[in-house]
Amino acid sequence: MIIIKLGGGLVAPKEWEAEKADLTVIRRLSDELVQGVDPGKKMVVVSGSGNYGHKAVERYGISEARGIARVRESARKIGEIVRDELEKAGRDAELIIPREIFPGGRLSIAEDKTPVLYGDVIEVEKGKWKVWSGEKIIRKLTERLRDVEMIVQVSREEGVWDRQGLIIPEINKSNWEVIKQDVGGAEGSDVTGGMLHKVEESLEIERDCGVKTWIISGAVPGRLKDLLQGKRVPGTRVG
Repeated sequence: MIIIKLGGGLVAPKEWEAEKADLTVIRRLSDELVQGVDPGKKMVVVSGSGNYGHKAVERYGISEARGIARVRESARKIGEIVRDELEKAGRDAELIIPREIFPGGRLSIAEDKTPVLYGDVIEVEKGKWKVWSGEKIIRKLTERLRDVEMIVQVSREEGVWDRQGLIIPEINKSNWEVIKQDVGGAEGSDVTGGMLHKVEESLEIERDCGVKTWIISGAVPGRLKDLLQGKRVPGTRVG
């Protein structure tokens, strides 16, 4: 199984107005996913929230029921868009609502469908809610499924940059503490931490589950397809 995360800043740029998806990019990436992944291989797609969930959290918060409902509604919309575009590209897809299966619910994946998930507001304990990023969702999926062979984080960035403006080809537990000071958090409207968060979650996934993550650009046409077909592409491998 392959897990692919479509970055929120890529599919719904945070500098855009609220709840506006980049349909051109989503359609192209959906085509690349369908062309790049063999129909017989299982795939899970996780969408970032971009100007959907992130802006909704800023506007409504998650301290009371009304705000939580608004954020959940907004976050779900981008998941529905990604699911619909995958289906138009030729892959049967099914939207899975994260709060219905996390933290302790049952996860059931239909053999003939590609699950699509998204960042959501999860009740982690009675009366206590947290925003679970796409990265957090990926981590929980990897822990549960146990047959994940690779994770791909598709971003607006070419990978993880160092201080000299060069792409770091590999980040692992041995070099992370040195590299960490060069890696930024989130820019703009982001409540989940940006690239720093991506790398740290990916390192934890590799430590706990033995699965590596590739961070590549989805802004460059064909790059996602090339990686999925086993070609070498620019980017950062984490783990």
